[in-house]
Amino acid sequence: MTIAIIGAGMAGLSAAQALSVAGKTVRLFDKGRGPGGRMSTRRAETSLGQVRFDHGAQFMTPESEAFKGAIDKWVELGAAALWSGTFVSHTNEGGFQEDKSDRFVGVPGMNGIIRSMASDLDVEWGRRVVDLFRTDGVWTLKFEDGTAETGFQSVIIAAPLEQARDLYALVQADGAATLFPETVSDPAWALMIAFDQGVDVAWDAARFSDGAISWLACNRSKPQRGELETWVAHASLEWSRDNLERDKADVAADLGAAVRKILGVASPVFMSAHRWRYSQINNSPEIGSMWLPELSIGLCGDWCLGPRIEHAWLSGRDIVNKNFELYL
Repeated sequence: MTIAIIGAGMAGLSAAQALSVAGKTVRLFDKGRGPGGRMSTRRAETSLGQVRFDHGAQFMTPESEAFKGAIDKWVELGAAALWSGTFVSHTNEGGFQEDKSDRFVGVPGMNGIIRSMASDLDVEWGRRVVDLFRTDGVWTLKFEDGTAETGFQSVIIAAPLEQARDLYALVQADGAATLFPETVSDPAWALMIAFDQGVDVAWDAARFSDGAISWLACNRSKPQRGELETWVAHASLEWSRDNLERDKADVAADLGAAVRKILGVASPVFMSAHRWRYSQINNSPEIGSMWLPELSIGLCGDWCLGPRIEHAWLSGRDIVNKNFELYL
């Protein structure tokens, strides 16, 4: 029988790849229109031509040998590359301190990795699951468009925690109410901005510890991003929380003013804001993954371990390793 995975982001695809290598039949269903999720790449038309922005996850810094091996494979496949930039953190004294850690990115955008992982798997995009139930040991999924798929031996929910809770509540209403209540996903506003002039700063990406902006990066400095002057900013957690429900145009105006002040440039030729309601996890339970053997259903995702791309990849491997008699 087949295993269904709800969510084709990093965690879901990581689990699916491991299951597929082991000879299991896997089908993935994702509510998004295409590969990316929080590793999306946004395209936009400007007076200078088409521009692209990595407006979600910015890079990967491997800590485990297993994830380093995965990145090496993506580099070999042409789906990832080293980001050879100058990375700094703003100090309390008003200067910048350089960070020389290796950073890897997807190419030609961050979603290049997700696209590569999904290419050899049975993934259906634009399929939002609205109900799931088990009858005589067989799982059935129902979708927003009124269709249904059945015949699944097991189900893996690989979604942000708040969305995973909603799906889990369809199976275990009482259990969902107490599913790691102290763990939440923090929001983040992202700004995509392009200029028709060069920007004269001595770094390619910077972290800031105060003010509205927490991260500012020259998207153009990443490999295969083109030559147009494109930048991505992420607002701080506090600013994002305080402004979460504001109009996108107003948010873009405020963040754009902050970015222009940092960079010392005039008005942009393009500017747009994107709200990540579930940006990164706070207070992870650090469980690797969660599995209910009596129902043959489980949950995985970055929220199980921490806020980084690597945590999502490791969680997908963890649920397979622990519950499908495999040793990865």
